[in-house]
Amino acid sequence: MDRFTRNAVIGTALLTGLLILSVLPWDDRSWSPRIWQLNDLLKQDEMLAAYPYEFRALLFLNGIVTLKRPHDAAIPVAVALGALEPAVAGKSPDDPAMVAARDRLQRHEMRAIELMLEQPDVHSVIWSLDRAWLNGKGISLPSPDAAASAAQ
Repeated sequence: MDRFTRNAVIGTALLTGLLILSVLPWDDRSWSPRIWQLNDLLKQDEMLAAYPYEFRALLFLNGIVTLKRPHDAAIPVAVALGALEPAVAGKSPDDPAMVAARDRLQRHEMRAIELMLEQPDVHSVIWSLDRAWLNGKGISLPSPDAAASAAQ
């Protein structure tokens, strides 16, 4: 390769690199995956930050966010509330303290949904059971196969 060709290749590579750098978005949020950005929104909300359960986005795909929560059909809300708020553990579902705790949980779930749906690229929110949190609290879980057959 002669000197002119070598210099032309180097110059073209430098110009191409500068062109690529000039079109990249330079705000900090563009460098992190969208799921991290959604989780940051949940963490920064004052209402959610004050609640004993940390709502987190698990997956973001095609405009659908999957959020984790401490209950579903396999784990009754009363069991999750007993772990969240020990003062209501073992109380009947009709007890005023249990009803108030359930209402607080529902308000926080709705706030998490609201935060997600405020995002222009989020079209829907679905829930997923936070099995790791429940295991950490010592709550035994049915196997996924047993839960699937019970739901049918």
